[in-house]
Amino acid sequence: MSGAARGSWTVVLATANLLTCYVGYGAVFIRPEGAWDSAAIDGIAAAAVFLCVLGTLTLALSYVPVRRGALARWWLLPPAVFLLVGVARLIHVEYAYPV
Repeated sequence: MSGAARGSWTVVLATANLLTCYVGYGAVFIRPEGAWDSAAIDGIAAAAVFLCVLGTLTLALSYVPVRRGALARWWLLPPAVFLLVGVARLIHVEYAYPV
């Protein structure tokens, strides 16, 4: 694959991973003030779901150039980690703040 194709995939995947990282930051570092703070808990859960969706989409998008050999296999690692962090945060919110 040409260098131009590799470069364009790199830009697209780097942008997607940065967006997913931004959402992940909100999902992980937002803290509710207590069990009564349902707005923050709902926001955390929504950010975690969005993190899972973005992680899955970025992982699927990363698979294409990795499969073609344009990019190295490590490009699959960040979206997989984001997906796992999103699932872990959803599980944590479910157990830490039951309804």
